Amino acid sequence: MKIAYAGFDLLYPCLEALEAAGCEVMRVFTYPTDNVYEFNRQVTGFAEARGIPWTDARVTSADLNALWEAGCEALFSAGYIYRIPVDTPLRCANVHPALLPLGRGPWPMPCTILRGLSESGVTIHKVAAGLDTGDILLQEPFPVTGQDTLETMTETIRALAPRLAAQAVQSFDQLWEKAVPQGEGEYWKEPTEEEMTFTPWDSLERVDRIVRAFAGYGSFLRLGEETLTVVRGEVIHGGAEAPPGTLRLEHGIPQYALKGGWLRLYESQTHEGGNQA
Repeated sequence: MKIAYAGFDLLYPCLEALEAAGCEVMRVFTYPTDNVYEFNRQVTGFAEARGIPWTDARVTSADLNALWEAGCEALFSAGYIYRIPVDTPLRCANVHPALLPLGRGPWPMPCTILRGLSESGVTIHKVAAGLDTGDILLQEPFPVTGQDTLETMTETIRALAPRLAAQAVQSFDQLWEKAVPQGEGEYWKEPTEEEMTFTPWDSLERVDRIVRAFAGYGSFLRLGEETLTVVRGEVIHGGAEAPPGTLRLEHGIPQYALKGGWLRLYESQTHEGGNQA
């Protein structure tokens, strides 16, 4: 099957899986990344190693029409931030890291944890005019526990999404024809900085959800005039007799007292950027 691909490194395993499933990748689309939280080195390296043309410019209708005329059968998108045009005969499918129709939007993983949901999933759907609203080709759920973090959810998605992508191309024509409309759903906006921020006086449940929801990316602990970026941490229930905000070291690990527990900091930074722990 001749395809084009659009995405960045978060779901790069999908690109490898599509090639392994027998797809001929004709062109790769990506976008400029900050190389701090988002990368496209694997995607562009894949293209360059195989002599596949790639671009980080926004995909256009003309691009897709040219691919169609050259014999391309579909475009697969996985983590591509630009809107993909729908005024083209080329079939375009998107890999979305949520159990649609719940969790439409740019970053559903932390939202899943913040909402305390017990299930998420991966969905492959048709690209439609409405964001993440297209008919569903394939979908698979997975459980989300009270111990899951953004990082563990991402690991699960990176393992599940490539398998679904490979499965999709094995019977793409049939899946496309029998795709199931989503119906009503929910669009989740990207979390604001305020939703990523907590204080030692917040409830343990709120602190725990925020720290887990942004593990590896960073949430913000507000301590009066000072703010720490909590890259990785853990909420410990009980044993806090000190006033909220009190700092102690336990076996060299910084811990801040909370209301009814402690926040153990495994990796943190000052809000301005300097490494804290």
